[in-house]
Amino acid sequence: MFHPAWRQQALADLETPFDLVVLGGGITGCGILLDAAQRGLRVLLIERGDIACGTSSRSSKLIHGGLRYLKEMQFGVTRTACRERDRQIVLNPHLVTPQRWIYPAYQGDKTPAWTVELGLKIYDRLTQLPDKHARLDPAQLDALAPGLDRRNLNRALSYVDARVDDARLTLAVAATAAAYGGVVLTRATPEEAIRDADGRLSGVVVRDLESDSTGSDGGSRTYRVDAALVVNAAGVWVDRVRHQLGLDGTHVQPSRGSHLVLPTAKLPLAAAVTVRSPDDQRPVFFIPHPEGVLVGTTDVFHHGELDDPRPTTTEIRYLLRTAAAAFPDHALSHVDILGTFAGLRPVLSHGHDDPSKASREEAIWHEQGLLSVAGGKLTTWRAIAEQVVDRALTLLPAARSRRAAPCATAGTPLAGLAPMDLAQRLCRATPARGQGELEPAVAEAMARRLGSQAWTACALADVDGRQLQPIVDGSDLCLAEVRAHLRFGAVIHLPDLFLRRVRLGMWHPDQVDELLPHLETSICQEMSWSPQRWDRECERYRREAEAWAPRGMVDDPEVAG
Repeated sequence: MFHPAWRQQALADLETPFDLVVLGGGITGCGILLDAAQRGLRVLLIERGDIACGTSSRSSKLIHGGLRYLKEMQFGVTRTACRERDRQIVLNPHLVTPQRWIYPAYQGDKTPAWTVELGLKIYDRLTQLPDKHARLDPAQLDALAPGLDRRNLNRALSYVDARVDDARLTLAVAATAAAYGGVVLTRATPEEAIRDADGRLSGVVVRDLESDSTGSDGGSRTYRVDAALVVNAAGVWVDRVRHQLGLDGTHVQPSRGSHLVLPTAKLPLAAAVTVRSPDDQRPVFFIPHPEGVLVGTTDVFHHGELDDPRPTTTEIRYLLRTAAAAFPDHALSHVDILGTFAGLRPVLSHGHDDPSKASREEAIWHEQGLLSVAGGKLTTWRAIAEQVVDRALTLLPAARSRRAAPCATAGTPLAGLAPMDLAQRLCRATPARGQGELEPAVAEAMARRLGSQAWTACALADVDGRQLQPIVDGSDLCLAEVRAHLRFGAVIHLPDLFLRRVRLGMWHPDQVDELLPHLETSICQEMSWSPQRWDRECERYRREAEAWAPRGMVDDPEVAG
């Protein structure tokens, strides 16, 4: 993944001019970084926080064609998304997992069953996946979604999409870009524009937010970064970046999607399920992950702050009512909720009253040396990046753009590619290497979260195998995995580890508090942290983790930020 001195090297690289400087370390910015680096451009990515710390770790975690977009006549979006989904399933099976879905159509639904089945027939024609839609009999339905309400059921339809860990996908894109020569600098922010004699943007002044984060040197440093073109891929912060660089106008109206997490034991699904909310007939999904069941999502325009979106109590009650109605025998209630979180979508401003009807297509536009991109969805990150770099090449000096290679991301696997039986291979290999027996649950977790880097994690383990054992009972996290993330995963702060690498802060927030005392010595040694720094990092984690826990919900939608 990232080498241990990646950030120091990035700071040293700032002295040399770049072809492109990309602002924003979400999936779109990282995709642009990868595409540009592969074409031979000298490219830098600047991210104010951690990789994927915004929308790209707070999405619905789907790589999907977007069945509901067909209803809005967004055929182009669906066609592109289906193509990209199929591509990622083939190229990146260590990241993108095919997911069977069930759509139960009931008598009296706002969208009739025959309309849904017609949409699935179109879906079938847009995909290269061998599995096509089908009707399920009662026994199949009971096996895949036990307890699903069957009263007034017209038909149960099955089809295939895919799921992903969005933060892990984004990190893998960034790491792959770094392997191709892309430069990544997180915890840094553009502070002002550099302009040439014609008033065109020719770089940015960047402030290193880490140079004073530990209080060690009394102040932060700034760097002048020259670039032939600056690319604004800041997602919901696109307009904020534009304004900061001296441009006017508004292009994005953020919409908020809130989610909740339920334990698998409470809702043991073998397939994802989409049902209609009893409140307003909007689709709500239930997606089984190895760590739990993700329930979402709402879709409301967001008018609060952008940096710390929170789900509202109204939204979570809405999702829980839908869950209780869809699975009446499971007696789901607030006490079952493990976690809650909200993400913001960078929806283009087109004057829609309903954000669900707004287009998910992207827009790319150029202003005075700043190339901005907004809109789009997680699934289409690669295609969007290709379009942006294609456009960037038309704006670069001709002598530079002529030397650029064609786009190669359509055939590029991402970092961490590993065989699908990696967990079993780890279990077989570790005893022979004298490191103690690896529990299957721990091996599965390492394979899922580290990919091929799991071999490195095993190599870091103590000879007696203690670092391969669960840190606490009931956890699938071992110390060897933690060390691999810290050393090679671009981790700078404790929330990076728990919210976006191992992700326990999302799936099992309470478990992190149990783990922290057991990890203090090892993490401080690995990161060279003092006891005082450890205390500050724990406080930082608890502050950020509040947004992922039920206690972080807010009551007033207008301050849901």
